Amino acid sequence: MRELLKDKRFLILVICIQILTIIAIIQYFYSKKNNQDMINLRRLTTEYENAAKIQGDSLEVIENNLERASKSNTTTFDVTYDKAIEKLFMDISTLINDNNFSKIYEYYNKNYINDFQIKEEKIKDKLKFAPKVSPKVTNIKRDSSVSDRAVATVRFIDDKNRERIFDFTVFDDGTIADLPLYKEIELNKVMEKDDITYTLKKRFITRLGSIFIVNIDNHSEYLLDIQDIKGILGTSTEYEHELINGNKYTYQVTPQKAVDLIIKIENIDKPDDIMFTSKKVDGSLETYSIWNKD
Repeated sequence: MRELLKDKRFLILVICIQILTIIAIIQYFYSKKNNQDMINLRRLTTEYENAAKIQGDSLEVIENNLERASKSNTTTFDVTYDKAIEKLFMDISTLINDNNFSKIYEYYNKNYINDFQIKEEKIKDKLKFAPKVSPKVTNIKRDSSVSDRAVATVRFIDDKNRERIFDFTVFDDGTIADLPLYKEIELNKVMEKDDITYTLKKRFITRLGSIFIVNIDNHSEYLLDIQDIKGILGTSTEYEHELINGNKYTYQVTPQKAVDLIIKIENIDKPDDIMFTSKKVDGSLETYSIWNKD
């Protein structure tokens, strides 16, 4: 009996040893696999980081090259140099001959486009020629007190020696305006009358007069019907006006609408006042100041 019990204990011991051996073998291979996975993961991570660094360095090199190329291709326009202005209009005349008015529009000064409501079609109407033309800059005028611009007189001459003459403003960034604008003055003078706000925004000194931009915001219930606009010098000297934008209907500002009037007061750089004459609801006329009311 004792022998049998001893044999059973021995058998159990052998079985336990086998089980522990199997567990140890399993743990060994499992640990080995995890270690290999970690090694592979570290290797892949290192390879990824190296690749990313190489790519990042390449992108940085490309960006630096592009930046250097951009700087080398960017030329500063010198508005004080006559030859630069002549070259500018040679380039523009080439675009005129190619009927590329979209590109010409890009030469126009952005502030001028906004202030004077310039559209591409308007440029085409003004600068379109049937024959080929070549430019000749005949005069360049500068004001020492205004360093950001020059005014150039340009003759566009065709092959039959016919010509059209324009005065352009050339700005120090190489952009243009197709009006001679010697000087620009911010005014922002506001006047309220009969639920209508008149804002005298800007004044431009131009050839034979001044150009004013007047915003009219009609908050009233009635049509504002402007009959006349005059510049006043002193107490009695009057100067006529020219409407730069729009037509006769531009003088009529409907209720709850706002418009910009661009007007030129002829033959005077700085009038003392600007007078509007408008028709009232009862048909009578009323004249009033929008500048120096006070």
